[in-house]
Amino acid sequence: MWVCWLVSALVILGFDLARCESSSQIPLSTTVSPLEASPWRLNFSSTAPYLFSSVSSLLQQWGNTFFPNGHAVVPCEIPAYTLFFHGRLDGELPPSPEWLAFDIEMSYGIMGSTRNSHMLTYQTTRPVRALYFDGESAALMGLGQLDTQMLHVFSNLSGPPHNNFRGLFDEYARATGLCDWLLGAGLRGDGWGYEGIVRMNAGFEMIWCNFTSPSLRLLTRLNVTAPQLPKKESSNGDDQGLGLHLQQRQETSYYSLPSAPTKTERATDPSNPPMPPNWRWDFDREPFLRSQGWGWFSSATYHYGASRNGPGLGEVRAKTIDCGIMSYYSPSFSNLTLTRSAAERELYNLTEQGYWQGESSSGNRTLGLTQIRRRRRYHHLGHATSQDAMLMRNTSERVLRDLLAGNHSCSGADWTYITNEISQSVGIHLKELSKVLDSFHAHSQNYTTVMNWMSILRSQSHTFYVGFLEYPEQYTPSVWGPESKLFTDTYSRCRYRYSRLMVPSEGIELSPEEGDIKWAVEETYGAVCFVLLTIGFQIEEGWASYFNQLKPDPDSTAEPIQKHYGSLAATWSDGVQQLMAWLGWEDEFTGCAEVCAWDERCYIPMWPLMRWTGGDGPPRRPSDGNGTYPGFPPYGGHGYGGPNRGGPNRGRPGGRRWGFMGDETELWEPTCAKVSHFMR
Repeated sequence: MWVCWLVSALVILGFDLARCESSSQIPLSTTVSPLEASPWRLNFSSTAPYLFSSVSSLLQQWGNTFFPNGHAVVPCEIPAYTLFFHGRLDGELPPSPEWLAFDIEMSYGIMGSTRNSHMLTYQTTRPVRALYFDGESAALMGLGQLDTQMLHVFSNLSGPPHNNFRGLFDEYARATGLCDWLLGAGLRGDGWGYEGIVRMNAGFEMIWCNFTSPSLRLLTRLNVTAPQLPKKESSNGDDQGLGLHLQQRQETSYYSLPSAPTKTERATDPSNPPMPPNWRWDFDREPFLRSQGWGWFSSATYHYGASRNGPGLGEVRAKTIDCGIMSYYSPSFSNLTLTRSAAERELYNLTEQGYWQGESSSGNRTLGLTQIRRRRRYHHLGHATSQDAMLMRNTSERVLRDLLAGNHSCSGADWTYITNEISQSVGIHLKELSKVLDSFHAHSQNYTTVMNWMSILRSQSHTFYVGFLEYPEQYTPSVWGPESKLFTDTYSRCRYRYSRLMVPSEGIELSPEEGDIKWAVEETYGAVCFVLLTIGFQIEEGWASYFNQLKPDPDSTAEPIQKHYGSLAATWSDGVQQLMAWLGWEDEFTGCAEVCAWDERCYIPMWPLMRWTGGDGPPRRPSDGNGTYPGFPPYGGHGYGGPNRGGPNRGRPGGRRWGFMGDETELWEPTCAKVSHFMR
């Protein structure tokens, strides 16, 4: 029944139609095995779904926590009058560069509850451009989260030679290196250009390159140190002096603004950086330590974005410039694609062409597909060469310079919105379709129940292709074959739904970067179209053959109908499951099963706000480590992002995790949690 008319296009998409079968109708008594009935063989080595998904989750906390090892470098813009916050352990103004938080809860979460906590509030005076690194690009534990930055600054992942753990030295080295690169490339200056670097861990932050820039104005500079609680053994009033004298008079006019700084010191590595609130032991005397940690975590959840629990807002105060999205998933980085493909052939039982061969020797098909759906979580740039790093850096300079000069050919397409719309609408449809397919056995008693099931399935299928299919004048089985003009036209309208006008004949010349995104959208949506239209056309063919009758004879064909559609239901279900695995939208399908109470949040472990599972409290500082990934464990160990770094098996699903890095069960099976879940 299947033909080879789409071979060239579908090889790119990831389909293998090497076998052409007869287009004649399958007899009702024939048992159709999944292998014979499946025209879809998806190429799991294609980078199209990876690029698509990373664009879809830009500036979203949820997706970038599930897939923390970012591959994208994206210009963005922050609106005028956006507030930023900077916490300190002294009353000084910050040196340059230093960190700003988009949420005050994040700044206070890091620097609050000490004996010398200060909070500075800033506001942008004009629209500010910045550079965004996706993934958990500010997480200092794990494997791969900082790869894109390290390649940009050092052209490698290790940085300058060193032997010991160096605290936050490497964080400041990265910040200084990125800001110096922008300055040296002529991409920033005093109040213009790309003035910061946007990153994410438990919330979004920005490395601000120059605090004398007129683009940022200091609003307030406050000592937010709170009086300590009395010691438990003290009851004689000796701690009365711990209180702060509060000014009684209330201001009725605008508060005075601090003077703008005229110079700034060079940033240096702090000798004793603060610990996150859930890593500290001084709960008994600091009154706000628990609420401080909970406030930080809660503020991060406000930027979750899309999940199983529905669409949501990401970090909306930074807006990506979509025609400048650059990614290591681009086809330009063929070396990385080939290396990754070679490693994943063994991991996921793929052929050299990237096609899935089914479950491996373990025989667990569900587990095999689950691992494939989550495979992007373990991607990294450990095999990137210095040439790859230079290509990305040169591309970045060209793109950023052209955007500043107004010479970049931007189509105006909102690719982030387009990819979000596709993933949300298609993701829901696939889950609903899968549920109907899995319900066949509950409707397999007789002809009438099978017909009712087919009616439900046909209606669900129709919701996807209603915008692409023009029903033929004669509703006969023969028009529904995949070799028909009807299928060709319907598929074309579906695949190019979002990009049909973005062609030279319509006067559109896309930049290489925007061309990559267009390619990823067409390939990804094209794969969805082919699988769902193939299923849909088979449904329509079956409906026209056996159910579109005024007076069917239920007794004569009941048993063959049950066998036939039982087999087809299994085939269609397998196609949907393979498509979902190829897409890798696991973050879209994951969420809390229940509605959380007002004092709860849907909890997923976000560095550094994770529940301790390796003992009674936070870990001790390591005696040795890798400065590229300052923190625990050393960069080569089993960490939050996956197993061992070295060798072709780095990132293999499974394997032991360090207890204090968070349990991945909590990631893939999130639950509603209160502050006590990760704060003592």
